[in-house]
Amino acid sequence: MMLQPVSPHELEDFFAYVVSVLERLNIPYMVVGGFAAITYGEIRFTADVDIVVDMRYSHVDPFVAAFPIPDYYVSREGMLDSLARRYPFNVIQPHTGAKVDLVPLSEDLRARVTFTRRQRIIYDEVTGRAAYFATAEDIIMAKLHAYQETGSEKHLRDARGIVVMQWGRLNLDDVTRWARAARLEDTWLALLEAAREETFGE
Repeated sequence: MMLQPVSPHELEDFFAYVVSVLERLNIPYMVVGGFAAITYGEIRFTADVDIVVDMRYSHVDPFVAAFPIPDYYVSREGMLDSLARRYPFNVIQPHTGAKVDLVPLSEDLRARVTFTRRQRIIYDEVTGRAAYFATAEDIIMAKLHAYQETGSEKHLRDARGIVVMQWGRLNLDDVTRWARAARLEDTWLALLEAAREETFGE
């Protein structure tokens, strides 16, 4: 399916609609990935949104019904396969190119602990729109892990942006303990120092 480039406004409107469906159907969720990183941190463009969902098979049909063709596209068969195999599926708004990836909640203990810590925040001060997001600390840890896996500096920029914008509100000790256990302490401490210099000009 060919999609046209989506504007930030169109993506946010589509995201808000997907969140409204999840909440109406009582499907627990949390926003992760780049959209969460820019919500907590520095603004940059992201073409899609990642949402972890604790979805059941009983949710599939009402969820699909909320996204009728041709205004939206979601595959019922893809959703069923996704829930069985625990890999992402997506919902698309073809006329804007907006896409939301939904990731079934993993059985992994850390993933479930992260899910229990999710918090509801206002992500758009103008409209008052709110949603459940992974905590800023958990997004930082996920970005550090993604850097470890891929070597992409984008993940470090996202993590540093969160530290800068959320300075004084973060549990830095928690992130440091995790980084030490993940053998990322040097990377984290260098990022933390860079964020401190950017924040205070030292």
